[in-house]
Parts: sequence; C-alpha cells; structure tokens
Amino acid sequence: MINKSSYRTEDQVRDSAKTILGFDAVEAKIQQGTGQITTFNQLGFKGIIDKPDGWYLPDDHNMPAIILETKSESEDVFLQKWVDELIKNCDIAATKYKQVVGILYNGIDIRVFKNNIEDNDVSATLQNKAYYIALFTQNAIDKQRIYNLTKKINDCLHTEFGIKNLYHRMIFTACALVAKRYEAILIKGMDFSLMKNSILSTLSKSLEESKKQNLKLDLLIDVYSEIKMNNASNQEAIDNFIKWVSEISDCVNSDYWNGEDVMGIFFNEFNRYKKKSESGQVFTPDHITSFMYRLIDIDQNDRILDAACGQCH
Repeated sequence: MINKSSYRTEDQVRDSAKTILGFDAVEAKIQQGTGQITTFNQLGFKGIIDKPDGWYLPDDHNMPAIILETKSESEDVFLQKWVDELIKNCDIAATKYKQVVGILYNGIDIRVFKNNIEDNDVSATLQNKAYYIALFTQNAIDKQRIYNLTKKINDCLHTEFGIKNLYHRMIFTACALVAKRYEAILIKGMDFSLMKNSILSTLSKSLEESKKQNLKLDLLIDVYSEIKMNNASNQEAIDNFIKWVSEISDCVNSDYWNGEDVMGIFFNEFNRYKKKSESGQVFTPDHITSFMYRLIDIDQNDRILDAACGQCH
C-alpha cells in the first residue's frame, strides 16, 4: 500500500509549478504568480472573488492568458470536478482574453485546455509558460487570407459605403486595424457613427505619446475624421467590415511571425485598384523581400541599415 503521507501537498505542488512555469519572474506589462489569497478582482476582473491557483495575464489582451489549477499528488486530476473548477476560472479570464490556456496539475499528471478544449498532444510534463503561449501562436501568417480580406474590405467600402477615394479607403481601414490592435470596441450590431467614433477615440488615446514625436499622426487622425460616406446605414456592410478587420487583426497576431511586411501586404492589395495615372509608393514584391530575409539570415529582432531606402519627407 502506498503511504499517501509521502505525497506532496497542494502547496508544494503549486510552489514547484510556479518555478517551472516561470510565474516567479517580474516582467513588464505582465501579471503573473501563484497563491490562494489573490482574487480575480485584485487581478482586474471587477467584482469576481474567485481565487485562481496561478495566473499569467498580459496587459495586451490579444496575447494568450494562462490559468493554473493545482492539486496535491494524492488527488486525481481526471475527476470531472477538478476540470469544472479549472474551466470556471478560465471562463473568467475569457471575459478579457480571446485565448486562454488552462492547466490542471497535481505534480505528476497534467491536463491542458485551449479555450476549454482539452489538448491531448501536449507534453506529459509541466513546461515553461512559453510552451503554452506557443500553443496559440505557432500559426504562420496567412498572407493569402490577408489579401482576400483586404479585397473584401476595399469592395465593401467602395460599393456599400460609397467611399470613392482609394486613399480614404486605405486610411479608414488602416485606422480601424490600429484601433483594433489597441482594443477598440468593434462589435456586430453597432451603428456606423458609434463604430467610427470608437476607432477615432481609441486612436487619439493610444497614439498620444507617438504624436509627440511624429506630428503627421495628427494629420492622419484629421483625415480619418473627415472621410465621408455616401451610405452609412447598411448594417450588414458595417457588420462585415468589423468582421473582416477583426479577422485581419487575428491573422497578424502570431509569434510565428517571420518578418512578413503585413502592412505591405495590405497596401499592395489596395494599390491594385489605383488608376494607371496615379503615382504613389511602390512596395518591393513580397517574394523578393522574403528571399532577401532568408539570404542574409536575420529575424525580426535584428536591426538593418538600408542606406538606399529612398528620400524621407
């Protein structure tokens, strides 16, 4: 007979998990840790008094969150009641995060859930948090998907909203993408005025520091504010625009980014609709830049001097 007194307690398992996951580190713009006295309310989830065993909560809500549920080694993590307890806490985190990893761990066995769906292909031993974050972020950027979505957005703005000026369509969409990155409220069913004001308000707040260094950002916001629509009452078109902008935002939210110029992809697709008489920026084709990127063996963390990049205005 196995002596259960030899098993590690839940507190011991939790302390061990804290070190393995790296929840004991101090990192900027990250709330992470373990314990049994910290409530979700203290972690920024207003009014929620439930207490997770461990948490990894980035300030950037587009990044994955991690919720840890620990048990003593004598407890069976395959009991449904422990899964239910973990899912309850993951659901709380999901009110702010699109992607939540739930970990149920007793020091011996581990179960991992991605957005409440168990992933049976993960490591059988507890790993550092980077491993679990990568479960959501190891998808390469789908460039063709971005091209397709950009075309849909351009057509929608042109035909449904009646924005005849190509550059206004580009600016309107780019502003929406930036605002979405900074968590602007863009949801199905909102009217056009509310959508436009949400984008404008988010841009103004999120770019406040950047505007001190680049006064052209004020001009960008002014141009955005003055863009006129011939038809702003088509709710289906508004909902589609929000959906497609959100999908592009999701496409580029990837740690598997390999140097793709996402905005270059975006503007290249828009530029296909320019009249031949119009002049403007010409982007180096993506297959050329990707080849050069691989040829000189660099990644997104390197800094490159391009002494022939052209004149700056």
